[in-house]
Amino acid sequence: MPGNELQTGSEQEGEVRGDDGLGAAEDQMSSRGIALGQSYRRCPNYEWKSVTTEFFEACSELSLGELVHDEIFGLFEAMSAIEMMDPKMDVGIILNKDEPVPHTFQTAVSAGVLKLENFTNEELIGIFDSIYSCLVCWLEGHSLDQILFTCLYLHNPHEIADKVLKSFCLAIRKLIPIIKDFVIEGNVSEEEDFQLFGVSNLGVIDNPTETQVVGLLKESEDELVRRSRIESNAEDVLAVMHRVRLLRFLFQSLFLLWPRKDTTFGEPVLVEVQKNLNAALELLPFIKRTVEKGTQPDPKSDAPNPIGYSPRVNQRNLPPTFPRSARIRDRLSSFVFLEGLSQKLKLACKVIHQKDYYATLNFFIDFSKKSGQCLLSRSILQIIFFGNKKNVKGTNPFEEFLKESIKLFTAPPILMSKNNVSNNIEAKKYVDSFLKYCINLHTFTYFLQICGYNRARQRDKLARLIEEGFGNLQDEAGRVDTYLNLICRHTESSSQHISHFGTWTLYYCLRAMSLYLLSGFELELYSVHEFLYIYWYLYEFLFGFIVTTLSRAESLLAMQDITSESKTNTKQRKLKAKKKKQSKPFLREIMYNHAMQMMSGGYYKAIAAFTKDGRIRQPKSKFDNEEIRFNRRFAPFANLNSPPPMPYIEFAKIRSSQFRAPSAELFLSAANHFHQARNILESVLNPDTEMLQMIQVAKFNFIVTNLLANGHKKDSKLQPEFDFSQHYCFPIIKIN
Repeated sequence: MPGNELQTGSEQEGEVRGDDGLGAAEDQMSSRGIALGQSYRRCPNYEWKSVTTEFFEACSELSLGELVHDEIFGLFEAMSAIEMMDPKMDVGIILNKDEPVPHTFQTAVSAGVLKLENFTNEELIGIFDSIYSCLVCWLEGHSLDQILFTCLYLHNPHEIADKVLKSFCLAIRKLIPIIKDFVIEGNVSEEEDFQLFGVSNLGVIDNPTETQVVGLLKESEDELVRRSRIESNAEDVLAVMHRVRLLRFLFQSLFLLWPRKDTTFGEPVLVEVQKNLNAALELLPFIKRTVEKGTQPDPKSDAPNPIGYSPRVNQRNLPPTFPRSARIRDRLSSFVFLEGLSQKLKLACKVIHQKDYYATLNFFIDFSKKSGQCLLSRSILQIIFFGNKKNVKGTNPFEEFLKESIKLFTAPPILMSKNNVSNNIEAKKYVDSFLKYCINLHTFTYFLQICGYNRARQRDKLARLIEEGFGNLQDEAGRVDTYLNLICRHTESSSQHISHFGTWTLYYCLRAMSLYLLSGFELELYSVHEFLYIYWYLYEFLFGFIVTTLSRAESLLAMQDITSESKTNTKQRKLKAKKKKQSKPFLREIMYNHAMQMMSGGYYKAIAAFTKDGRIRQPKSKFDNEEIRFNRRFAPFANLNSPPPMPYIEFAKIRSSQFRAPSAELFLSAANHFHQARNILESVLNPDTEMLQMIQVAKFNFIVTNLLANGHKKDSKLQPEFDFSQHYCFPIIKIN
């Protein structure tokens, strides 16, 4: 636009062409023999109009670097126009001319809009509940500056005259760095889990200390108890006291678990933590019943409470990026969150009772399912178990922990003290070298750490664990087993070394593989037309391998028991040999995985029948390559020796063979699989929640597949519905 003029209307084509610099284009096009007259006749005829004067008049009311914010067009809508690193794009813009400048602590006190004393019980309850809500939102991943530090009382707690509110705010400020340390030391957070660092000027409060804060909270409680005895509204005073006491119990619990240098968590510490958490859980029902007694947030305001908040006080401290919309939880659900957090922390304290890696991994996997998106509890579990990173459960070196775990899982002769092979120095060195290799490779520690990440991130990390960790470990375990087997043959020993270390390594590799594949259902990554080869692999290979591996481990343990008994009877010839009933330590898991195998077989056969009948929608061939999809789904397993990688061509052959059978026969076979799974699970003593869910799914699917086998809706071409509401990887089949 010549002359710095803005134009929106129409001028003649020649004028526009000259102003735009199209003359050069005309010469270039003429040199190529292009008829410009025809080209210009095809272009639209715009009517340009100058708006320069009106534009500068409209902008005259804006300050330098200020942006316009309209009700229907603000910074959210103008993101495409933002220029990075431009100072005028600072998020501290004036959002609305009619809106006053956000209050800070000092300006709010000076203006008389921020009380520092003489609070009513209703006001204290409202402030405390809103701070709890903000704390929960911060734990869920929102910005500290946008949520918790919008409470002005937390900016200068030392200047608060009210003793109860002052102690409460000091405790919250001291709690913030403790929680940050948990997240840092736990090292299982991702960017979407938690915003660790804020950019506000509020630093760590050094005075009072953590111990003094607990004393201040206790003094506030005692004062409130005395007031409840003399005031008429005793119930309201007790409601305030319960909130202060809840904070004290939570603070004490987290302070005891706080990761400090050379921290170890023994039984006495964890017992005290559980005692505080139980006390907090007893308070929460009373607190939830009195939520309505406090001041409630104004529906027209962004502040979580009418008193003490300035929602945009930290706006200029936020990073120059697209601001996240932070919606604060309602108060009742925040206390439900704290109730769940307390339960999870109690459960995390029980990890020290797990005697070996097998039990510990099961505990971590189960905890991962129960903890959900609660990063704090997942981080604390890691800290309790790994302690100072060198030892597990406080004092036990990780190498000794793994050695004891192998001993309990397969009982290798080299690790049994009464076996002649255990005295072989070379064999001991070989085993120690293998254990150090396991530790240096970080495979087993990383497996436990993966269970601490959120469910979505676990899948990618499991793929890396399988590819880079277990592939190398399987090779090393195979070499150790071969060497120890040779030593056993040349030693006067009745024991044989039969792939003890290989069986142990293979089992955990298979566990990682099963978690990886099943997480695809939980995260809804698979399309329905992919279910066929996923369930096929689970049925034909994975769960079968797990059952075989556990059965082999039981056999190795039984062989060691027989060897020990024979030696005992030899030494004590006068005593009669008593045959002990062989224990089956893995019976429950064998039955569970066998049921999983049968369930997978049922889905594999049912989906094969649906596919054969044309009832599963397939992607268009020109946009699809099934072999590529197949290889990508099983890519992490490609470098493993056991189980051997299964090529796509093998699956294609098996599928072709399966499709030769009539659909009714496939449905009948699927029904039999579901029936077997149900029978297996019903024979398990004290089945857990997941097993009960699987029983219900198996019952329903047995009925559906039986109906289909008898010709129900035989001519229908509608795709069945797979309902995962009952179980995360085994859906209920619904016929449309």
